[in-house]
Amino acid sequence: GDVLFEARHISRAGAFEDVSFQVNRGEIVAFAGLVGAGRTEVGRAIFGAEPIDSGELSLEGTPLRIHSSNQAIAAGIGYMSEDRKSQGLFLKFDLQSNFVANHLNDFCNSWGFLSEARMEAYASRCIKEFGVVTPGVRQKVNNLSGGNQQKVLLGTWFGIKPKLLIVDEPTKGVDVGAKSDIYVLLRNLARAGVGILMISSDLSEVLGVSDRILVMKNGKIAGELAREDATEELVIALAAGVESSK
Repeated sequence: GDVLFEARHISRAGAFEDVSFQVNRGEIVAFAGLVGAGRTEVGRAIFGAEPIDSGELSLEGTPLRIHSSNQAIAAGIGYMSEDRKSQGLFLKFDLQSNFVANHLNDFCNSWGFLSEARMEAYASRCIKEFGVVTPGVRQKVNNLSGGNQQKVLLGTWFGIKPKLLIVDEPTKGVDVGAKSDIYVLLRNLARAGVGILMISSDLSEVLGVSDRILVMKNGKIAGELAREDATEELVIALAAGVESSK
């Protein structure tokens, strides 16, 4: 698709420097690299969770001025944190509360009160669409398996109808079956026109799911690889700053 999101020469002192890239509509772009390379910091900065010192962002050709996560959500940008337990989910609340939390206005009636029936119907649809194994919408999230918690986390961002979705370690701490389900969900979102920026330390995930790979090293983009050209050796070589034998 056409260019959906663009970052131009964005920097943040001590985290990343002069980072530029594009995400096309319906494309999954992976950020690979070693721990501490600055990948998560870039994602959080785009989402407004951390400041950007310099550079420019644009979405659908319109310049973005994002200084908070609320502004990012209003623009159509979602962020699926790598730490679902402390930064992503309300573990002591039920599934329904989690699914509606970041777009409550959609469930208000003309008097400004939340409609319980509409929230329950929406949560039930999310459970079905995201394949969450649960007795019902009133199940507490902390009683779910890791894989089902991760599906709920992904589902929470479905409600804002994201244009760009940043997913940080989307299959961290889940079993093989849940991983496969999450990959299908991400690909379905991409087919619907959502641009996905995936931050992952799992090389098989990076190589198998993404359309294009950006490798970071020491806060800078060390190289870019098309999926058909990428290998584990090339990604590791760029991440480590050494020359590949191939």
